[in-house]
Amino acid sequence: MVANVYYSQFRNKIWSLDPGYLRLKHAAKTVLAILFVLWLVQDEPLFTKTMAGLACGFSMQGIDAKSFLSRLRQVIAFNLTYFSVFSLGLLVRDSANLTTLVLILLGFLVNYIRRFELENSIAPMMAWLLCFCATILPYGSTLQAWQHLHGLVAGLVVSAIAVAFIFPENYPRLFVRNTNQLFHLLAAGIKDMRVFLIKRKSDFNFDRQAFVQNKINLYHLLDSNQTIEQSFVFNDQQLLISVVMIHQYALAGAYGMMVEAYRVLKIHDFQLSRPLRLMLAKINRQYATLFSAIQMNPDYTFSSSEIQFSLQKFSEILAQEKITEPTMIMVLLNLKLSLTLINQHVRALLRGENVP
Repeated sequence: MVANVYYSQFRNKIWSLDPGYLRLKHAAKTVLAILFVLWLVQDEPLFTKTMAGLACGFSMQGIDAKSFLSRLRQVIAFNLTYFSVFSLGLLVRDSANLTTLVLILLGFLVNYIRRFELENSIAPMMAWLLCFCATILPYGSTLQAWQHLHGLVAGLVVSAIAVAFIFPENYPRLFVRNTNQLFHLLAAGIKDMRVFLIKRKSDFNFDRQAFVQNKINLYHLLDSNQTIEQSFVFNDQQLLISVVMIHQYALAGAYGMMVEAYRVLKIHDFQLSRPLRLMLAKINRQYATLFSAIQMNPDYTFSSSEIQFSLQKFSEILAQEKITEPTMIMVLLNLKLSLTLINQHVRALLRGENVP
């Protein structure tokens, strides 16, 4: 049981840092593809193996399309480019002047072309590196290099198959899992806030608290979902997903307000009356329960168990408090505002509203 709990926590932590395990899966299939192509050419000379391994590893970088068809088009376009620039490198490798000129012009081209929706892609740089490798690989002659060109083709073909069919990403499903992970982090963070409020230990390192670290993990998930949302893989559900993203950012923002409010409370040594502190602890428990219960379904709707609570009692206690310190007044107002915002956006998600 304890092992399962630790495993679940570890898995959630890794998912927060690498949503969908995309980097892990990409690294794994890159290694598998290189090993497979080297197995295919195991009886070939070292030059062929080198060409196959380089082509396979380089060509698997920079593929960032989300839908299967667009990913397939991207793979074909990039692989044709890689084959062309490598061949170009072989053509000019015997002339130092031509090699220098081609590498300079290609360097300019791959940097300029990044402005055409390739700002975050490393594929253009991979193309330049393949051309450069073609000019420096230690072949006895250019003719010998051309004789081993089938190694390049093998590497490109294997990489294309690996990108398209090994660990294929289902981005709509990843969006759902990211969203549910976001609710899990919100629940865990608010629960930790309650513990932090009750213990009131002034010697705590605030920035090392789990609920503070959760704020960073929330934005990792939001960045992942934003990338998916902007790739237009949801078709007729695109408007709904855009609205859901607005609510998610609002919830993360409200959570951040709560974190900063607790930071100021710690600085001022938790100067709260017992009734107010108990009410905050109760509200935190209720909100943690709420986020634990809410779930995004595969059809992008939301479900949750019925949890009825109100901030009215909190407002009444605040009205009875005799707080004169301006900083504490602002902290409590920010806490109330963040809780109100969470309440509003969660209810909007559960009602399936099309506008925030």
